[in-house]
Amino acid sequence: MYNTLIPDLHSGGRGFKSHPVHYKKDVADSYIKKSIEHTGRRLRRQVQLAKIVSGILLFPALVWSLIAIDVVVKNGIYSYTFVPPLPFRIHALSLLNMAIFYVVTFLTILPHKPLKNFSIALSSLFLSNTIYELIFGILYDWTSLIVTLPLVSGGIILLLFLNGRFHFLTRDKDHLLLFILCFSTLIALMLILNQTGFFAEMHLYLTGQSMKDPHNMLWILSKVLSVWMLFPLLNVLSAKMGRTR
Repeated sequence: MYNTLIPDLHSGGRGFKSHPVHYKKDVADSYIKKSIEHTGRRLRRQVQLAKIVSGILLFPALVWSLIAIDVVVKNGIYSYTFVPPLPFRIHALSLLNMAIFYVVTFLTILPHKPLKNFSIALSSLFLSNTIYELIFGILYDWTSLIVTLPLVSGGIILLLFLNGRFHFLTRDKDHLLLFILCFSTLIALMLILNQTGFFAEMHLYLTGQSMKDPHNMLWILSKVLSVWMLFPLLNVLSAKMGRTR
């Protein structure tokens, strides 16, 4: 409560009289307190919702990882597995590799926003696999380029579009050099596989002319490298995605 001087009407306006003026400070404080509490509840709800959405988006990859590990342990590193609920088979080790990449990328991109992280992880995974299939097709069957070239082009456009929205591709020279090294190593591995007769044996195997599975450790290394070669380009360690180095 504060005192202030206002005109005294009983004195004809010639005098002043002190009157108490109450500023509703308690009302203002109560309003601020309620606003803070409301904001806190809203933020907590958003965090809880983000956790639920993240769990939903991570669950399939975690399940596929467990399936792949179980198949590899029971049947060996070159064994196949189904990807439920999808109706096709894939190498269990390839499935495990892609699932791990997805989980790591999804969790390490900051600030963490489930749908944004999902789109970045999935688009990076899509592009890396289409690049591998493009190289594989060049060495195995040129006619596959009819499919792989549009897929690679679409993957690049999608990644650049998402980067324009979320700014997750790094400009750091060391990271770019690491990507170039990984990509060059992948090319070298694929050429070595070609020189050692892998693709000729693969043709016989896939057409039923041979029962010998040509997959080997060099092939495994090429698959692992193809999935992870784009990872150095992702600005996953930045505290703010808007700051690309």
